[in-house]
Amino acid sequence: MDLVDSLSSDTEIGILASFVITIIFWGAKPDLITNYFKSYSVVSYMKKKQLRNTFRIAIVDDEMDSYPVDYIRKLNFEVKEYSSVSFADAEQLTKNDLLLLDVKGVVKEDLDEGGAKLIKIIKELRPLLPVVSVSSGVFHTELNDYFRISDDTIKKPVDEFKITEQLNELKKEFFDVDSIASSIENTIRDLELSDAKKRKLNKFIIDFISRQCVEKNFIKFVHQNALDKSSVIIHNSNILRDRVDNA
Repeated sequence: MDLVDSLSSDTEIGILASFVITIIFWGAKPDLITNYFKSYSVVSYMKKKQLRNTFRIAIVDDEMDSYPVDYIRKLNFEVKEYSSVSFADAEQLTKNDLLLLDVKGVVKEDLDEGGAKLIKIIKELRPLLPVVSVSSGVFHTELNDYFRISDDTIKKPVDEFKITEQLNELKKEFFDVDSIASSIENTIRDLELSDAKKRKLNKFIIDFISRQCVEKNFIKFVHQNALDKSSVIIHNSNILRDRVDNA
């Protein structure tokens, strides 16, 4: 044990002793000690939310026969099909968990580049909604920026094996709360922090997800304590909050 850990342990013992003395001499409530050592679990918190487990996919394409829709449904995904949409439909599309979007011929107001522009609008409304850009494979230089905004790309006709792989990966990364919450806890568990700091870090994350703390305070605390793992924890915490907000 190095000097820092030793001092940290001595500090915790000192605080505990102060609590005990306060209880004995001033009649403070015993639950002060209980609260100090209370265990906070992101996994348990997310389980209590009882979020739906049906993964909703919206496909926006004027060539729906290019997709194995029936096959996707057999994989227990909920699929909504749109042959065309308007820019005004962007907010409604964000209610899904994944969007497969063709870049041409699908947005009524702009058949040439409407799909690509719609990606940008949707990402402004809900940045963490995964969007897969679908194309015929023809290269269009003017669409490069919009393809970069998307989380993945796929070519038509859509292959069953390829789409299954992509859907499962995106579902795990953006939707499966048990997996995401476990990843956060495992990352915290491996940090070289005192148990008290780890408990506080878990509590900060839960408060952030439930919007009980200011975002900048949350980010500052994570950066100060998680160091090189902070970006991973913040990203996954944002995903969990997005899931709760869009339950």
